[in-house]
Amino acid sequence: MSDVKRPNRLGISERMVIDALPRAVVVTDPLGRLVLWNAAAERLYGWSESEVLGRSILEVLAPVDDLAENEQQLRYVAAGNPMTGDRTVLRRDGQPIRIVTFTRPLADDSGNVIAIVGASEDVTELRLAEQMTRDLTEHFRLALEAGRLGTWRWDMATGVTVWDQRLEALFGLPPGGFDGTFETYVSLLHPDDRDEVLTHVSEAMSSGSFYRVEHRVVWPDGSVHWISGAGAVTVDEHGVARGTVGCSADITDRVTQGLEQERMAALAIESAERERVQRERLEFLAAINDALNASSSVRDIMQRVTSTAVPRLGDWCSIHVLRRGDASIPDVEIAHIDPEMVAYAQQLQQRFPYNANAATGVPFVIRTGQTLFFPDITDDVITELNATDEEREIIAQLALRSSIAVPLVKRGRVLGAIQFVMSSSSRRYTEDDVALAQAVAGRIASSLDNQRLNEQQRLIAQTLQRSLLPASLPDIPGIEIAVRYWPAGEATEVGGDFYDVFALETDKHWALVIGDVCGTGPAAAALTGLARHSIRGSAWHGDSPAEVLGALNHAVLRSEAQSFLTATYAVLDTSGVRPELTVACGGHPLPVHATSLTATAIGTPGTLLGMYERVSFHPQSTPLDHGDIVVFYTDGATDVRPPNSLTAAEFTRLVDQAAAPGGTAEAIADRIHGALEAVLPLNRRDDDIALLVLRVAGDT
Repeated sequence: MSDVKRPNRLGISERMVIDALPRAVVVTDPLGRLVLWNAAAERLYGWSESEVLGRSILEVLAPVDDLAENEQQLRYVAAGNPMTGDRTVLRRDGQPIRIVTFTRPLADDSGNVIAIVGASEDVTELRLAEQMTRDLTEHFRLALEAGRLGTWRWDMATGVTVWDQRLEALFGLPPGGFDGTFETYVSLLHPDDRDEVLTHVSEAMSSGSFYRVEHRVVWPDGSVHWISGAGAVTVDEHGVARGTVGCSADITDRVTQGLEQERMAALAIESAERERVQRERLEFLAAINDALNASSSVRDIMQRVTSTAVPRLGDWCSIHVLRRGDASIPDVEIAHIDPEMVAYAQQLQQRFPYNANAATGVPFVIRTGQTLFFPDITDDVITELNATDEEREIIAQLALRSSIAVPLVKRGRVLGAIQFVMSSSSRRYTEDDVALAQAVAGRIASSLDNQRLNEQQRLIAQTLQRSLLPASLPDIPGIEIAVRYWPAGEATEVGGDFYDVFALETDKHWALVIGDVCGTGPAAAALTGLARHSIRGSAWHGDSPAEVLGALNHAVLRSEAQSFLTATYAVLDTSGVRPELTVACGGHPLPVHATSLTATAIGTPGTLLGMYERVSFHPQSTPLDHGDIVVFYTDGATDVRPPNSLTAAEFTRLVDQAAAPGGTAEAIADRIHGALEAVLPLNRRDDDIALLVLRVAGDT
């Protein structure tokens, strides 16, 4: 196939033509190894050409259950025989599809098969439609037989009328006794009914509509019988009436049965309508569930629910949610099919402030926990509600027709209410709509309750997390410090990452700490608190960096934490001409030192803390110049799920790039944040991240 990509003098290659074909074109060698796979094949099967070339077509497409049959067919075509037909193949995503394939062997001048070409298209929907057509045809035939119906077709242009034998019998004629003329049909109609029947047909032909008529016919033996006929007008491609088709039944002596059939038909229509309504309600509940699942706050729930409800369950939808700790005035969200009406409703809220003691409406529903249902908001209803003239005017302006107001109740507590209103629509609410509204309200209340619990848990976690981090950072002359803490996921649990910066007893000496406790939650918080207090106590006692980490290891082993942590403890000495940083690491990622020339990790790895009695730490001192950057971080920064990747070396380059433009420690911390987001958004990470950026003030 080396010439497939060769262009002709117009610049059009054979490959361009093959890729332009709407059918999937696949070429294999006689053994079934793929050598060409056009663009349509990529779209149909989900595999790119580069992924399948050289592989067996059976391996790529054949279902396991059909493998033997497919192998036999491959040998058949490889022997020089063309083949056309349907088959089932598997797409790349494992989805089976039905295709029709035109397979042809390609032979050389000697008659040897050198390749097999297959052109295919998806006929899944077509075959389903064909099967449905066959089923409908059979159903129609069975229905005609069951109903003892006769059928006709009349062509107005030729005057030819075709009856089946059943219809001939209904008119008292033997098989083949109808001569196919419209005139004969008219002659068999009862004289008293003839004009009415022809009028029905004429009106239907003029309007192109269906028609139904019951009339008498006179058999050749003079007997009179009742016929019920139903017809439809056939039209040509220009919409011009060409004739009629229809069916008829003998209803003589069967009037009672006919009435019963009509009743059953009405019941079937009613059942179908109930099914449609039920389906729409289930779809609405699903849409509400989707809206609730996509919501991230109480306000988000209110906005999504109201926009989802309109116009599915009303022209208006308003949701009223009591504020936490304030049950007197709810927050309100309103949706309407006309956005301008929302602004008008908001103006009304300002004119008529919320009255928690109102005898009706949403305040009544929230106060009592009872549902209010007005299937028809008539003048009598408005009078019973003691509406003022101004309120009557507003009701008329809003064109209120029907309404439902349902409380939002969870765990026996009313959280608010939701109201649905029909205005411009002619539909009125029913008891079934009330049941639907109550079901929706229950789900909304559960979601609101869960959202508040999550917010409360998140607030508790954030408050506790803040208590485990320094409230403020000390001012270090000539040094800038920036810190960041990014919790993982929804931040509903306390993380184990922490940092600290504090002054030591020795003048112009400062401690910088970063650590990571294994796990999350209260246990991690307790160990974090122990670590911070142990480090500060040991450091203020005058211990060296190695001794500080050793004391921390001893404290963890003697505690009941049953966990471990990593930590880096560093001492910044600003007493000399140049600041000097001494770093000791206990199983923690080494900090990154970025200068104007390069960025490297500094320090020496040490033993994990809280696991072993005997530990080893190797403090290392590094002088710092003006503009130097040192970044301390926890392993949440580099711990990302595949296919993403960020090694310690890659993080070092990331810091180098963030520090290169210069700027303050805060600006550098922000750049690191942006770079980490680009690797994998922080809200999709499984671990917290703590970051401490030190910058020596001066020219960069």
